[in-house]
Amino acid sequence: MKNGQRNLLQKRGVVIACAVLCTLLWGSAFPCVKTGYNFFDIKPENMGSQMLFAGIRFLLAGCLTIAASFIWERDKKAERKKSGLSIRGILLLGFVQTFLQYVFYYIGMAHVSGVKGAIMNGTSAFLCVITATYFYKEESLGSKRLFGCFLGMAGVVIVNLGKGGIGGNFSLLGEGFMLISAVCVALGALISKEVSRSMNPLTLCGWQLLAGGVMLVLTGTLTGGQCNWNKAGVSGLMLLFYMAFLSAAAFGLWTALLKYNQMGQITVFNFLIPVFGTILSAIILRENIWNLYVVCSLPLVCVGIYLVNKTD
Repeated sequence: MKNGQRNLLQKRGVVIACAVLCTLLWGSAFPCVKTGYNFFDIKPENMGSQMLFAGIRFLLAGCLTIAASFIWERDKKAERKKSGLSIRGILLLGFVQTFLQYVFYYIGMAHVSGVKGAIMNGTSAFLCVITATYFYKEESLGSKRLFGCFLGMAGVVIVNLGKGGIGGNFSLLGEGFMLISAVCVALGALISKEVSRSMNPLTLCGWQLLAGGVMLVLTGTLTGGQCNWNKAGVSGLMLLFYMAFLSAAAFGLWTALLKYNQMGQITVFNFLIPVFGTILSAIILRENIWNLYVVCSLPLVCVGIYLVNKTD
C-alpha cells in the first residue's frame, strides 16, 4: 500500500489536482479568517486574540489529522512503530511552519495594506523554488523555471492591484515581517520534506500542527488574547471546525506531495493561494474586485506553474 500511495502521488494529473485542491482550501481561509474575527469579536489590533484564534484552529487541525493517521494506518501497526516519531523534527517543523510563519504573518499584515501583504506573501512560492534548487541537485534553476516563477509572481501582483494601489514605505514590522513569514514557508517546506523521509506524512503533519497550535495558544494567552465564545454561537463554532478541517486536509495532503515529489514542482502552486483567496473573498464577503485583474492573473500563474514543472 505504501508503494501504491507513492506511485499515485507521483502521477502528474493526481499531483496537479491535489496541489490545486490544497491551494483552493488555503485560499478559502482568507475570507474565513475575516469572518471568524467578526464571529469571535476579535479586533484587528488585538494580536493576542488573533494568535489564540489561530492556535485553537491548528490544535483542532492537529487532532483531526492525528486521528485520521491512526485510522489510515490502523492495519499497519508494525510499520508505524518502525517509522516512529521524530520529536525534534516535529517540534522544529511546528515551530517554523506553524508558529513562526503565522506570528510574523499576523503582525506583518497589521502594518501593511492588504494588497502589499498578499503580494509579499506570494513571494513564498518563489523562495521555495530557489531553496529547492540550492538544497537538491535534481532541481536545477533553469531559464524556464526562473521565468515561470516570474510569471507566477506577476500574476500575484496583478490580482492584488485590482484591490487598490500598493503605495507606502518599507518597514520592519510590516514588509519585513511579511518577508520573514515567506521565508518560514520555504524553510517549512524544506524541513517537511526532510523529516517525512523517516515518518508517515500524515502523522508528521498532525503532530506538527498540534505542536505549533500549542505554541500559538500559549503565546496568545500570555499576551492577553481572548475569544468571545458566547457571541460566536453555533455558526462561529462551525466555521472554526471548517478552518481546522481545511488546515488538516491541506497540510496533510501537501506534506505527502512534498515527500514523493520535487519540492519546487509542488511549492510553485503557492502562487494560486492569493488568486483563489481574492476570488473566494469576492464571492463570500461580496468584496468589490476588478474581474479583469483576476482574468489576467490566473493564466499567468497557471503558465508559470506549467513552466516550473516542465523543466524536468
